[in-house]
Amino acid sequence: MRYSLGRSMVVVAAGVAGLCFLPWCVAQDAAPAPKTSAASKPTPSKPAPASKPTPRTPDGHPDLSGFYNLGDIFAGDPVEEKPGQHVVVRSADGSVFFDYGGANAGSEQVGTKVLQTQNGKVNLLDRTCVSCENPPYKPEYMAKAKAIGDVMHGDTSPYDPQYDCKPYGVPRGSLRGGGGFAMQIVQNAQVVAFLYEDRPGPYFRIVYVDGRSHTKDLDPSYYGDSIGHWEGDTLVVDVVGLNDETWLGSGTVGPKLAMMHSDQLHVVERWTRTGDVLAYEATVEDPVMFTKPWVMTPRRTQIAAPGDYIRPTMCLPLDKSHLVKEDETPYISSGSSAEPTTVAATAKAIPNIAGSWNVQIYSTIEGVMNQRWAIKQDGNKIAGTVTSKNGDLPLEGTLDGAYLEATVTDGQKKYDVRATVVAKDIDGTIKINRNEFRLAAKEAH
Repeated sequence: MRYSLGRSMVVVAAGVAGLCFLPWCVAQDAAPAPKTSAASKPTPSKPAPASKPTPRTPDGHPDLSGFYNLGDIFAGDPVEEKPGQHVVVRSADGSVFFDYGGANAGSEQVGTKVLQTQNGKVNLLDRTCVSCENPPYKPEYMAKAKAIGDVMHGDTSPYDPQYDCKPYGVPRGSLRGGGGFAMQIVQNAQVVAFLYEDRPGPYFRIVYVDGRSHTKDLDPSYYGDSIGHWEGDTLVVDVVGLNDETWLGSGTVGPKLAMMHSDQLHVVERWTRTGDVLAYEATVEDPVMFTKPWVMTPRRTQIAAPGDYIRPTMCLPLDKSHLVKEDETPYISSGSSAEPTTVAATAKAIPNIAGSWNVQIYSTIEGVMNQRWAIKQDGNKIAGTVTSKNGDLPLEGTLDGAYLEATVTDGQKKYDVRATVVAKDIDGTIKINRNEFRLAAKEAH
């Protein structure tokens, strides 16, 4: 499926913003559905997802199998769509927003939705879970979480392991793959398999429901060891053996302060299907960092539209160096650290990009196109040659701080380049005819 990360993936001085999720309450039964307007009520031909019959397996348990995403996020492509024009939006200051979901990631309320209720607040989707309960950290760990949260811009932090393309883990990545909102479940009498369309690439979890116990002497991992059993119509999953390299939430899944945990983490999940709606609840224990178990705020998802299906999606760690704090102080990251500098200093500094560059253009028409750019520089002015399969083409442009505006001339055609220079990388876009594609360059050695 095509999807939006639901966050501004900015390639200049703007931050990467939002993706979400989460879980749970003590009561298993959901609160009564709130009244909706006539415009949002399902028509008789389209019954509400929760009112449909719950499918069951031959042994009588609810069948969780199916492909899930959220109808209030993925409304389908519009009837009329201008190819290429919905992928990239550039603001006046040069910031670039990549909408990976394209035209089908609209925020308008279309069709039947699953309303999310957190702490008495009802909305279509609380992506970053601002209405959700934060973990009950011990004072020393809560102080660390707040220190990171206080300098977050929206939902972004360079300390968030997702920007290094690490797996989300459990419970952060349990429901809909954490940020991508796409999840396939395959169930039989022995196992329930969860397949996710999300970073760092397609990944899976296997929940064993054949009566076995947890494996002894587990090596800690991102998704641990999951053993399930049925309590009535609810699948209860006990998860142990998790490493400490993930966050519990925050960032694109929330809530904001759900961050670090120890390798003593223990998660009990509860999955309940009602019609086409799947409810997720979880209780999280961490004897090292928590004062008590964390009962996560419930979350729900639904079966996807007919014909939608899971597809591979890969993660490239290109966002981290472009993150900014709320005061617009950018993070400059090196390894696992992120040291701030000032916007003014960054704006005045003209990077030296003279030399040879290996350039890749990610065309949705021709695939990845490789080029070699040879650049000469005089102050903030650059000129050079682009070597591609079409021969050598002239390049010229200017630098405004780290922001590059350039033009490649191909006979009567001109291709506009807008990009940002960060260390030994150039990230941005190139407009070829009516289409605008992502461009990434690394200095050649």
